[in-house]
Amino acid sequence: MDRQVLLASLVIVTLIVNIALGIELYYALHRPNQPISQVPINVSNVQIVSSSNSAQISNTQTSTNTLPSNTSTLYSFSFTAKLKVHVKDKGLYLVGIKPEINFSQLYVVLYFEDGNVVTLNLNHTSSNVSINDKEVEITIYVTGKAYQNLTYQEVLNDIGLYFQLISPHHDNENNDDLILIFIRLSSLFINLIYDN
Repeated sequence: MDRQVLLASLVIVTLIVNIALGIELYYALHRPNQPISQVPINVSNVQIVSSSNSAQISNTQTSTNTLPSNTSTLYSFSFTAKLKVHVKDKGLYLVGIKPEINFSQLYVVLYFEDGNVVTLNLNHTSSNVSINDKEVEITIYVTGKAYQNLTYQEVLNDIGLYFQLISPHHDNENNDDLILIFIRLSSLFINLIYDN
């Protein structure tokens, strides 16, 4: 009977601790509205690799005597650029876009040199990415349609690409020290058992 009570109490304590840790993890991961720090990024060596630009005219006509035709002009753009981004700290970053002009469509794919890929569009404007170097080369693929005829540099400026530090990375040396402490404590515990 005592073992069953002990087992039930351990299960209840474990569930309570898991719920508390789950809540902590949820709040740690879902705080993009309250940034820890704003990190200015320095972008250098912007190089436009490939491009294509065309104007698209769409006409909408209604039935015969009701409304005149409506004409709207959309300018398509599609290009690849390479960026070098300099960040102050290594860590987990919120990468996003804040378009400064009205795009009809916008798709941005960021390919980091370590293999991470971030895809952003007008409906999904931010994502988390882990940056392990202070200087990162990024290949950026941009495509979309705008109501204005923009140059590639204007499109790069107007998408409002930003990096926001969520949490800095800690060196692995601290984790190794913690493991060594646990090993020492366990050997001390074993010695105490054998001494008694």
